[in-house]
Formats: sequence, structure tokens, C-alpha cells
Amino acid sequence: MKITAKITAQFADKGRLKAIATVCLDGSFLITGVRVADCEKGLSVFMPSRQLKSGEYKDICFPITPELHRQIKDTVLEAFEQAAQETEAAQPAADEPQA
Repeated sequence: MKITAKITAQFADKGRLKAIATVCLDGSFLITGVRVADCEKGLSVFMPSRQLKSGEYKDICFPITPELHRQIKDTVLEAFEQAAQETEAAQPAADEPQA
């Protein structure tokens, strides 16, 4: 299965939330609202969810197999790292004069 991911938003000031991504499965199915968060063990990927009246959160969609879960996670984190590098490269260095 071909999995692609695009980071649609990045956050430097949102606490643990670092980015939002869209994942495409085989060019046929989009999953929006996939979150990248900084957790105790490093960066983690969370599927879109909604809050129930009880306050509990439930995933809206999720991979059934561990292999698909790993592929989605790896693809999203790779896209996040690439987007972070592009953002860093686009920002002027602190010692460069600004026009």
C-alpha cells in the first residue's frame, strides 16, 4: 500500500502538539487531522478523534494491523521532519541582518 503524508500545520507554541497532517492511502482515501505530538518517549502520531459527552476521546478511524499503523506513523514522522527542516532553512539565521 502506498502511503503519503503532508504536514498541513506546524506549531511551535502549542505545548505538546507539534503538527497536523493529512495522510493519503493508495491515492484513494484521505485521513485529515492526524496529529504529531511530543510525548515522554519522543514524537508520537495520533489518529483523528472526537470527544464523547463522557469526556472520553475515541478515534474516528484507525489502522487495524500493526504493520499499517507503523507505516502511517513512519510516513507522518518523515513528513514532519522534512517540513521542520524546510521551515528552519527558510528562517533567517539570528546573526543575519534582516532587510
